[in-house]
Amino acid sequence: MAIIALIFGTLFIPVTIPYRVIMLAGAALIWTVLEARSLQPVGLGRHPLRSTMVWAISIAVGVISSSIVVAPIINWLLGVHADLSGYGALKGNAQLALQLLGFALVSAAVGEEILFRGFLLRQLTEIFGSSNQAQWCSILVSSTLFGLAHSMQGLAGIITTGLVGAIFSWAWFRSGRNLWALIVAHALVDSFGIGMLYLGWSAI
Repeated sequence: MAIIALIFGTLFIPVTIPYRVIMLAGAALIWTVLEARSLQPVGLGRHPLRSTMVWAISIAVGVISSSIVVAPIINWLLGVHADLSGYGALKGNAQLALQLLGFALVSAAVGEEILFRGFLLRQLTEIFGSSNQAQWCSILVSSTLFGLAHSMQGLAGIITTGLVGAIFSWAWFRSGRNLWALIVAHALVDSFGIGMLYLGWSAI
């Protein structure tokens, strides 16, 4: 019910998807605090700095490496590439790249991780349970929705981002719900991706 209420509440607000993600993430945090009196359930509690950074770097390296390998295979199988034409203006434009990076750190690294991992996975865990099989069901649902949220990138983009979402979701469970690690990892991945677009290379 919490998920439905949050989504329904933003359907009639005339804003683009990135801003909607930020609004949903904010609403999710408020909902969590009102419900649990803490942000610990979504993974924003106290976690050791060392393990947080180890997880963050490991996730980022894993996502970037797997994307470089998997994305071309998906493109070949489908006969299409992820549609990144909307980012063409980034090539060689340092100012625009930095502006996008700043926005991505808020909307994607923070907003998407709060919404698709911290909040959504917690809600799905309450529905499916916490067994190993139930966790994989939650990962499947969350990563599917995450992929569909990137439908503007076409079918190849949906599949690729869905697989990336699965890695992040798996890491949320395995790291002891350490959402800080996922936020840092997402920031590293986005920084790498925007850097590649700036250089004119869009391998992921």
